[in-house]
Amino acid sequence: MTRRTNRTIYEGACYVIECAVRSDGLTSPAADFLDQLSRGMWIEDPDFGEHFPDDAQISDYDKLLTFFQTLADRGEPCYGRAVNDLDDGIWEFKLGAKRLSFFDTPGDGTYYPKLRPRTADEASGGDYYWFPNFDEYVRLGHAFPKTGRQTTDRDLELTLVVREEDLEHDKR
Repeated sequence: MTRRTNRTIYEGACYVIECAVRSDGLTSPAADFLDQLSRGMWIEDPDFGEHFPDDAQISDYDKLLTFFQTLADRGEPCYGRAVNDLDDGIWEFKLGAKRLSFFDTPGDGTYYPKLRPRTADEASGGDYYWFPNFDEYVRLGHAFPKTGRQTTDRDLELTLVVREEDLEHDKR
């Protein structure tokens, strides 16, 4: 069995954006989501039109790539509502009803949760004082549709599992 490496999406001046890997060393929910979205074939999309492939999904894929590039290059989101903090250092990119969780790591299997800063020393500075400074690697985790007012417990749990499995993958 060939182990999968973390797929790099974008390497910028501040961060490297990568897809997290599951414990089997082969699967990556974020990579699968991005591949499906790039072809307009993400079937879980609540924003979906009536026919596949959905051209709006392909456009949303390009927008997400811009979100990733901006974060990697500038160290902050392209606009405030593009990201949100969830729980225990898990954040999400938001585009319509599409959500893609992310977390940070130095890449050695360790993790320290980055929460919304409470002091100026913890903040990234700039226009987004509420956005933390992350470790070098920002890993994309679990993708899910947002269909209700809050992220479901199931989606949050899956996000946490992907993070733990990815960190364990880094240790090996």
